[in-house]
Amino acid sequence: MAAEPTKNKMFEASVGLQWSPAEKQFQAVLLRRRPEGIEFEGPKTISANSSLLESLRQQFRLPSDNASPVALSVGIDSSHVGFYRFEVPAVPDPQLVSIIRTQAEGYLPLPASSMRLAWRVDARPSENCCVLAAIRNELYEQLIGCWPDSQPLSVVPDIVGLTACWQAFCSSSHQESVLLKLTRTQAAAILVEEGRILNAARLDVDLEGPFELLKTDVIQLLESISPQIRSKPIFLWENKENPFPDLAEELKSEGFQIQHCSPLPEKIHRFRNLPVQTAASYPEALGLALLALDGASIDFDFTIELTEPAPTLRQQIFSAPVRRTALSLLLAAVVCTVGLYWKDKTELRLLQKQLTTAEKGQSAQQMLQMMEFRKQVAAVRPDIIELLEILRQSQPEGLVLDQFLFERGKPVELRGTAGSYEQAYEFLKNLQKRNELRQAQLLEPTLDEKTKKVTFRIRFLYRNFSG
Repeated sequence: MAAEPTKNKMFEASVGLQWSPAEKQFQAVLLRRRPEGIEFEGPKTISANSSLLESLRQQFRLPSDNASPVALSVGIDSSHVGFYRFEVPAVPDPQLVSIIRTQAEGYLPLPASSMRLAWRVDARPSENCCVLAAIRNELYEQLIGCWPDSQPLSVVPDIVGLTACWQAFCSSSHQESVLLKLTRTQAAAILVEEGRILNAARLDVDLEGPFELLKTDVIQLLESISPQIRSKPIFLWENKENPFPDLAEELKSEGFQIQHCSPLPEKIHRFRNLPVQTAASYPEALGLALLALDGASIDFDFTIELTEPAPTLRQQIFSAPVRRTALSLLLAAVVCTVGLYWKDKTELRLLQKQLTTAEKGQSAQQMLQMMEFRKQVAAVRPDIIELLEILRQSQPEGLVLDQFLFERGKPVELRGTAGSYEQAYEFLKNLQKRNELRQAQLLEPTLDEKTKKVTFRIRFLYRNFSG
């Protein structure tokens, strides 16, 4: 794409686009560098079925040659993006790629080979923390296929643009803080420090549902991104679409540090033709255009994903998750078999001893005390059979559990698929009623537009084994 000469000088331009696969359209804004400042144009709605590059040229009057290409940055609707956070060792990049992919297998809802990954690793004194974003391969390929190979392009989660707009135009904090945005369809919470995204989560919103349910969901959403969430400032994004005006006060009453934020006129005045309300209504596209205009690398860009050689069939069959699952099942089977064997032998020996030790003065009362002691010892051991039985009894009919993560000292985590949001919440309520479990939380319930099923995660503490 070439640029038009203005006063014998070349100008630079960028386009930020927010892509909604469900609505099959893009919201686009353009920024142009002019001698008198940066000029804003938009927003424009462009159908995903059209020739996108040609539509952009027509909508924004861009030249059709490639002498001076326009920078494009596309943000994918966050309902299609998952964010995950975990520790990684300090190793060189080639090994780090393999380690991150292996670690990601324990968090992703699908095999890593079927997901497009992008990440950032933050080195800290106490840990190296990886923040990973993931989308389905078919979704990424669908988006990339809309553009010619020669077109410079970045593809990122749309919350990257939202965060950039917040940092550029609003009052924000350099310490760890949270940006919370609510729309009629979803809620997104982003943990940020000095402009860098540390964690993010979102949930679908039901406008027709009870307000108390929404409030509970938002609280769980906030708690899922940081254990110390009530000690951090939370900025609630304000625009003309405010579907839940009472929510801020309700969250304050629950101990959250809520403050409203919106673009400030004094920070927008250097942009020509940019109304404050437009910046508030289209922050994702505007923030992406700002990042593209600066020319700096953008975090979580799926187009520059680091890759490693594709695993062979043998490697896939003997991958770490498969090995862990197989070993866990084998170990459980061995433990159960050995336990039953020794249980029978022990009971037989106890009976023999009871019949032959009358002369030694051992009473039936002493025998009962010994058996009670053994029960107490058994009570402090993880009982995987008991936990599986609790899940079976609590699981509504038709709800499917796909993944079960249980490691001593850490919360138990389940991943599954429900027929509806109501069914997922029913499962959560059933777990919360169990005395053996504590702090059960429903995380990231998401409606799959294709299958019309709800994928979800549930996390809880089991007896004293989860720390």
